[in-house]
Amino acid sequence: MRILLEIIYKDGSEMKRKGIVIALCIVAVIILSCFIYVLEGTKNADKLMLEYLEKEGYSQSEIQSIDVNHSFLNIILSYNEWSIAVVYTDEPTSIYYYHIKNGNIVEGGISGTTNKENLKH
Repeated sequence: MRILLEIIYKDGSEMKRKGIVIALCIVAVIILSCFIYVLEGTKNADKLMLEYLEKEGYSQSEIQSIDVNHSFLNIILSYNEWSIAVVYTDEPTSIYYYHIKNGNIVEGGISGTTNKENLKH
């Protein structure tokens, strides 16, 4: 009887380890997939933003920075998944926010210390 219990315990312990390894592999695949999705999406959003700004008549020298952000929580809350913050060289204290909706760039808002009357973009 004791030998049978030892065999069952040994097999059960091994099954638990296999289950844990499988669960960890699944979690690792999910995390890696999310990372790749955000990385590729960021590249795409940056490209879309540059195309949008070029279409609006801006050159690379007029753009100080473009910062693309993604939020999985925003998807759940029905907000915009991608947010893009643009700082122009002639207005370094203002941040212009844009979003991606249906594959197109849309204006979101402005923040910073520039007076509303003095905004240029």
